[in-house]
Amino acid sequence: VGFGCVYLELRMALLQNLVVFNFWLCFTYGFEILTDENYHEFIQFKNKTVVIAILVRNKAHTLPYFLTCLERLDYPKDRLTLWIRSDHNEDNSVEIVERWLSEWAGLYHEVSLELQPSPPHHLPGELGPAHWPQARYSHIIGLREQALAFGRRSWADYVWFLDSDVFVTNPRTLHQLISKNHVVTAPMLRSDGLYSNFWCGMTDEFYYLRTKDYEPILNRQRSGCFAVPMVHSSVLVSMQTTQTDNLHFDPQLVEGYNGPHDDIITFARSANLSGVPLFVCNDQVYGYVMVPLEKDDSLDYDKLQLTNLKVEIMVESYPLPVSDLLESFTSVPRPDTLGVDRVFMINLRRRPERRQR
Repeated sequence: VGFGCVYLELRMALLQNLVVFNFWLCFTYGFEILTDENYHEFIQFKNKTVVIAILVRNKAHTLPYFLTCLERLDYPKDRLTLWIRSDHNEDNSVEIVERWLSEWAGLYHEVSLELQPSPPHHLPGELGPAHWPQARYSHIIGLREQALAFGRRSWADYVWFLDSDVFVTNPRTLHQLISKNHVVTAPMLRSDGLYSNFWCGMTDEFYYLRTKDYEPILNRQRSGCFAVPMVHSSVLVSMQTTQTDNLHFDPQLVEGYNGPHDDIITFARSANLSGVPLFVCNDQVYGYVMVPLEKDDSLDYDKLQLTNLKVEIMVESYPLPVSDLLESFTSVPRPDTLGVDRVFMINLRRRPERRQR
């Protein structure tokens, strides 16, 4: 009995001391004693690590806007790695990339950079900057496969394949895409027409098929994230699942693949064969994408398309931003009266945001 009394007295004393200690902690340091329930309120996890894979070729006209949007992403740059490759340019794309990196490279976790001098300007069999013979597909397939392997070796949480003619105008894009918790996610991008970075249908030969589901998603009449057979141009791939190990751009690495020699189609089929859905999300305005050139189009025509897209963007929002660092690489038309004596602007005092644009 005596031993039991002593035990109870010791236990009560210990409990009293714990209570006093808890109060002392609260008043001294201003925090609660952690429990399983409130643990996550006190712990701040780091942002996911992301490799951004960028291919650049003949994009001197889009790069100032592309890189400005990239630098303005609201995401910690020390959690981002840039993987950039450029070759066979007919313009000063390399100069622009080097100029931008001279200012920004030190802020990123790592920059993996290979900029090949030109000439040569063309790959074997190419007839122009917009021509895609098999050699060009093979070259792009190899580069994208290298980027995917780099992400795996780096133990990155995500790899973001981002084309250099995409303008991610929403600074929160990366945060938003990661929050979806999908294996493969793409932000829906608008162009100056019906073109976008996703398909809603695919033929038996694995090529594009327009369906009735396309325009409601494109025009955001239906909002959310949708499983589709194809996404491209801006694709976030989670490297945190075992299924990701089966995703490839190289047809020779995809067991059972019987489609064309094409990087984005191979990737889409590898996802399908691995049971990985491809999602496109249009719940927010994420950005814009250029319409691809046809086989015989020139780079001058692509510059005209950029002008058209910039005008289209101004209808919906503020103009495409360009940083002071890169402004000298852009071409701004001289003011012109279009052949008339005077030009008047409509009174927009009640619409200051439109007046500013």
